Amino acid sequence: MTQRLDETFEKVVQESRADPDVLGLIVGGSRGKGLATRHSDYDCTLVVTEEAHEFKIAKMAELPSGFDVRVHTMQSFAEHAAWNGPYRWDRYNWARLRAQIDKADGLIQRLIDGKGRVPSSEVDNFIGKSLDHYINQVYRSIKCLRDGCLDGHRLEAADSILPLLDAVFALHDGRLRPYYKYLRWELTEFPLERLPWSADEFLRMLMSILTNGSASIQQTIFRWVDPTFRDQGYGAIFEAWGDDLWVAEYAPESTGADESDV
Repeated sequence: MTQRLDETFEKVVQESRADPDVLGLIVGGSRGKGLATRHSDYDCTLVVTEEAHEFKIAKMAELPSGFDVRVHTMQSFAEHAAWNGPYRWDRYNWARLRAQIDKADGLIQRLIDGKGRVPSSEVDNFIGKSLDHYINQVYRSIKCLRDGCLDGHRLEAADSILPLLDAVFALHDGRLRPYYKYLRWELTEFPLERLPWSADEFLRMLMSILTNGSASIQQTIFRWVDPTFRDQGYGAIFEAWGDDLWVAEYAPESTGADESDV
């Protein structure tokens, strides 16, 4: 099966290079990021002229199972995964990708690069909202621990991870939080220079939060987040929480919670 898909891909590439109606070809997913396994399909995007759009859609539908091709015009490709559009969730798919074919003087690659990040005009607002969401989850988690609600403590802690990663990645040149399948790869191959922990250390901390809510690890991360984001101009987010930031120093009495660290 893999050999047949590889041969199909080579044929599509050769035909696309010679076809004046094809403007670009991009391989996405794990293959596009260089992380293909024997289970990986081909997830491709073909950018074509307006005149050839419908014909190419029908043509690509004839390809074998395991070889999926989305067909765009240049305009629809430029609009796909817009920050405020319905396919915003697809933006990280474009991170780290290189166009196999770009007949538009680099425009297709520039569009790919733009999709794979938070737009520069949106970074501050996105970080602010993500940071506030993260603080809210830590606050709720530690408050539940204080009140003896261990289920709530762990569940609220688990919900803190997504906004934490959103804020931390975006703080690094507008990078997008990766799909979790690629989180270790991103942290290892493209380290976040402001993060004081190695990829292994940070992932162990996150897994401990998921496992038992670990208030001490939540607080360790929070005490790094606070000065780091303040230094980057987000102090107002913390100031708005006022006295509720007591959660950063709260030391629980004996509650039965599993507070083992990694």
